[in-house]
Amino acid sequence: MKSPQERIEELRALIRTYDAAYYGRGESLISDQQYDSLYRELVDLENAYPQLKSADSPTQRVGSDLVKEFPKVAHRIPMMSIDNTYSEEELREWVERITRSLPNEKLCFVGELKVDGVAISLIYENKKLVRGVTRGNGTIGDEVTANVRTIRAIPLSVNFELPFEVRGEVYMTYDAFSALNQSIIESGHKPMQNPRNTTAGTLKLQDSKEVARRNLSFAAYSLISDTYKTSHHNNLKFLSEKGFPTVIHSPVLNSIDQLIDFCHYWEKKRHELPFPVDGVVIKVNSFSHQQDLGTTAKSPRWVIAFKYQPEKAITQVEKIDENVGRTGVVTPIARLTPVFLAGTTIKNATLHNYDEIKRLGLQTLDYVEIEKGGEIIPKVVKVLLEKRPAESKPFSPPTHCPSCGSILGRLEGEVALRCFNSSCPAQIQAALEHFVSRNAMDIRHVGPALIQNLLEHGLIKSVSDLYTLTPEKLMTLARIGEKTAHNVCDSIKKSKYNSLDKLIHGLGIRMIGAQTAKILASNINDISDLFNMSTEELSHIETIGPTMAQSIRLYFDRKENQHLIDQLKSSGVNTKGIKKTSTEGPLSGKTFVLTGTLSSYTREEASEKIESLGGKVSSSVSKKTDYVVAGDEAGSKLAKAEKLGVMVIDESAFLDLLKNLTA
Repeated sequence: MKSPQERIEELRALIRTYDAAYYGRGESLISDQQYDSLYRELVDLENAYPQLKSADSPTQRVGSDLVKEFPKVAHRIPMMSIDNTYSEEELREWVERITRSLPNEKLCFVGELKVDGVAISLIYENKKLVRGVTRGNGTIGDEVTANVRTIRAIPLSVNFELPFEVRGEVYMTYDAFSALNQSIIESGHKPMQNPRNTTAGTLKLQDSKEVARRNLSFAAYSLISDTYKTSHHNNLKFLSEKGFPTVIHSPVLNSIDQLIDFCHYWEKKRHELPFPVDGVVIKVNSFSHQQDLGTTAKSPRWVIAFKYQPEKAITQVEKIDENVGRTGVVTPIARLTPVFLAGTTIKNATLHNYDEIKRLGLQTLDYVEIEKGGEIIPKVVKVLLEKRPAESKPFSPPTHCPSCGSILGRLEGEVALRCFNSSCPAQIQAALEHFVSRNAMDIRHVGPALIQNLLEHGLIKSVSDLYTLTPEKLMTLARIGEKTAHNVCDSIKKSKYNSLDKLIHGLGIRMIGAQTAKILASNINDISDLFNMSTEELSHIETIGPTMAQSIRLYFDRKENQHLIDQLKSSGVNTKGIKKTSTEGPLSGKTFVLTGTLSSYTREEASEKIESLGGKVSSSVSKKTDYVVAGDEAGSKLAKAEKLGVMVIDESAFLDLLKNLTA
C-alpha cells in the first residue's frame, strides 16, 4: 500500500500528464469524471497532510492572496517588438534582403500563427515555474506569477532540470470571451470590447480567483535555453514534448513561395479556429543564422509578422430589435442587410445595451461599419454619417418589455434595462433554451421552436415540466409525429442521468458557467447542500469569489428555486455531487465490464455513471467481475462471462439499476 506522500506524488504526476495532453494537444486521455475524482483525491490528501503541500502541485494554481501591486522584473533578454507588413510584396522583399545578407547560406523558415493575445515570459528553475512576467516595455515587465499559475495550459512543473525560459501568448478563446461578456451583461454592466484587451486586463487583476474564472489560454512560441540552441523548429518540438501547448506552426519551409502559401492558407482557415488570429509570424529557423542577422535598435532582423487586413464590412441597419434574456436584461440587436464577412453571411450585430446606441449615435436605416471582434455575432464599430439616408430616424430605448409589457427599469449602478417580471414569457423561453443546451443538460431534439410551441400550448411552464412530458402529450401539437415525440422523450429521460454540474449550469444562476458548475459539483454531496452553505463557505471554494458566492446564495435562498430542485429530484433527475471519491457510493466494491454497443450512452459516458456511483470499470472479464453490461453485438467478453458464471445484464436492466441508485 502506498504512503500518503507516494500517492500524492503519483496523483500530481497523473494530473500533470492529463493537463499536458488536454491543454497542450487537445487530447482527453480520461473522462472529466475520472479527472475530477483524481483531483478531489489529491485535494483531500493535501488537506489531510498539509506538510506535504507543494507550490507546484496542480491544486495550488489559485492562491487566496490579493496582490496590491506587481513587482517590476527586468528581462534577461529583451522582448523586442516585431516588424510587420500587410503586403505580400514587402514579405518577398524581406526574404530577398536577409538572403543577400547571408549570400552563402541556405535560409529556412518557420511560419507561426500570430495569436492575438498578450506576450508573457515564463521562467523555470529546478523543474518548477518560478516566475511569470509580462512584456512591459520590452526591457522591464510586471511579475504576474500568481495570475499565470491559474492558466491550466501552463505547466507548473516540467521534467527538465536546467533553467530555461518559455515565451508565448496568453489569450482568450471566443467561447471564454462570450461567456464572460454574457455574465457581465446579465449583471447589467458594460461588456468587454475584445478578447485581446480583456486578456491584458485580466492578467493585471489583483484577485487570482477572478483570473482563474475567466479561463485564459496559452500557446508557447519561443524557448530560451543554453542547452537547446540549434533551431527554432526543434525547440517548438521540445516544448510540445514537455507538455507546453505551442502555437500552430508550419514545418520547416525552404522558399518564399512556401511561406506565401502558408500565409494564404491560414488567412481563410483561421475563421475555423476558436481563438483570434491576426496574421503569421515568420522566423528564420537556424539560430546561427538568427545570430548572424542580428537586430536593429527595435526589432530582430530575422523575424517579421505578415498581418491580415482587418475584416470589416459596411451594411445598413434595417431595424433594431429587443431581445429579453433569461435574467430579464433587454439587449438591442441590429438587424442588418445581409453582408458577407469573415467567411459567413452576417444578418445581425450586437449593440450590447442602449447606452452603446447613444454613444454610437446610431439611428434606424443608418449605414454602419461592422467587424468580428470575438463575439458570436459581430458588433457595430461606427456609424457612417456621410451615408445617412434622409428617412433615417432617431432610436428611443423601450420603456416596456417587448414580451410581457411590464415597465422596464435599471438596478442601481447598472447600465442594462431589465424586465423584473419573473413570469415574463421571453425570460422563461430563454431559461428553457439554456437548460436544454449542449453545455447544460444537453437535451437533444428540444430546440427553440419546440419550446415556444410547448409554452404557447401550456404544456410546460418551467424546466421541471419537461420531465412530465409524454409522447401522447407531444403528439397533440401540430407537426409532432410519434417518432419525433418518442425521440424527444428519450432525450429528456437520458438527461436525468447527467452529472450534477450539467444541472447546476442549466439552472442559469447568474455568473455561474460550466466550469464553475463543475467545481461546485465536486465540492458537495448533493445539490441540496447549496441550500445552507454560507457565502463564506462558498468563497473558500476554488475560483469562487464573494460576488459569485452571493449570487449562488441569492438563488438558493428563494423558496421557488428550492421547490424547483425538489420537483427535479422527484422526476428522477440526478442531484448527487461528486465530492466522494470513487471508493465510496452505492456501487463501491463492484466491478463492471462493458461490451457491445449501448444506445443510451457512449462507452465513456456509461463508465462515468458507474464511477460516479463508486463502482469500477474494467476492460477484461474475470471471476472478480460483478456485472457485464451487454449491449448490441456483444463479443467475446459476453461468452467469457457466461462461461465464468458472471452476472450479465442488458442495457434496460443497466438503466434501471442507475435509476434506482440515483432516485
